[in-house]
Amino acid sequence: MKLIELFNFRKEDLSAQSNRRAVIALGGGGARGIAHLGAMQLIGESGIQTERIVGVSIGSLVGAMCAVEPDIRRVQAATIEFLHSSIFLENFTSVVGPASKLSAPEQESPSLSWYASMLSRLRKTVANSRRLRRAITGPSLMHDSLLRDAIEHLLPDIDIRETAIPLSIVAADLISGQRMVLESGSLRQAVLASTAIPGFFPPVNWENHLLCDIGVLDSLPTEVARSYASDMVIGVDVGADHTSIPRPGTAMEVMMRMDEIGERILRRTAIEKADVVIRPSVGGRPWFDFSDPERAIGAGRTAAQRDLAAFLATPAA
Repeated sequence: MKLIELFNFRKEDLSAQSNRRAVIALGGGGARGIAHLGAMQLIGESGIQTERIVGVSIGSLVGAMCAVEPDIRRVQAATIEFLHSSIFLENFTSVVGPASKLSAPEQESPSLSWYASMLSRLRKTVANSRRLRRAITGPSLMHDSLLRDAIEHLLPDIDIRETAIPLSIVAADLISGQRMVLESGSLRQAVLASTAIPGFFPPVNWENHLLCDIGVLDSLPTEVARSYASDMVIGVDVGADHTSIPRPGTAMEVMMRMDEIGERILRRTAIEKADVVIRPSVGGRPWFDFSDPERAIGAGRTAAQRDLAAFLATPAA
């Protein structure tokens, strides 16, 4: 099939796939994860039946919302409303600084990793001595109010087993050193655990475990998704674009860069475990840029139509 034909692949053609079933793996990537909502919409419109959603980090939040409310347009509307609300904007500003300054020349490059860019903004917006004391004496550099407020506004207080679509949430257990797949218990607490960036937000107590975001090690949970799939696995990859950066000048910058490199290498392995990988064009967006969620959703929708069409047009082996 020619490239132009792929882009003109009609929704009627996609919707003929009602006999296909998929487990959807939603990866981490901060604000880029808003694109998951567009991809989920197109997957639903294609007629592919979602048998389970597996999410990590921001993918756990978006995945939980879609698992609770299968009408993705309603989820999109609720997300857009929240991201434009004064509650979110005030909490967001308290953590990373005024949104109006995100694109200012003195701000860090979007190519920096999740952790490196977070660290850079922290140095510029808070007193170093205060954060140093928290790092030495406390479990995290920041309180989790930003995460909690978002989760409480966007998700009901229910058990994971009560979602309309089966849901698995992936996190890391700091005590056992194992990956945890949460499928029962508080939905809100599970998402809080999966989005708690280690070192920056406090880990979450879960029975005898201490959980946090496993994103660096399992940023696209296709391996977990594969263990449930009766037909196919669709991964939605919202990782950062691979770019070169200026020479690291400090020990912290070297460590952060290695985290980024390791995450990218492991992501390549995860991609190989999916039958289809949807890659929205959001890789150049900084993780903290939650402005214009409509554009991110549109990017997810466009990528899903393109990548699903390419997959469905490929003759079966």
